[in-house]
Amino acid sequence: MQMNASSIVNQKAEWEKLGVKLPAFDHAAMTAATKEHPIWVHFGAGNIYRGVIAAQQQRPLNEGAADRGIIAADTFDYDFID
Repeated sequence: MQMNASSIVNQKAEWEKLGVKLPAFDHAAMTAATKEHPIWVHFGAGNIYRGVIAAQQQRPLNEGAADRGIIAADTFDYDFID
């Protein structure tokens, strides 16, 4: 199983059976609202972003206090690493 936007909807019961806490909001609606009217762009989506900043936005989304997410712009250059 791979976690992605469709699996959190189509395989919800399987994820919950494994004890995975899923988003408590409509992911597709949040994505559409974010694309239509972005409010936050974060450059450099590394571990600190995923562990701290994204979690800070996840709470208001789950509580219904926010309707848009964060657009993460990563500057990592795979060609340079290869």
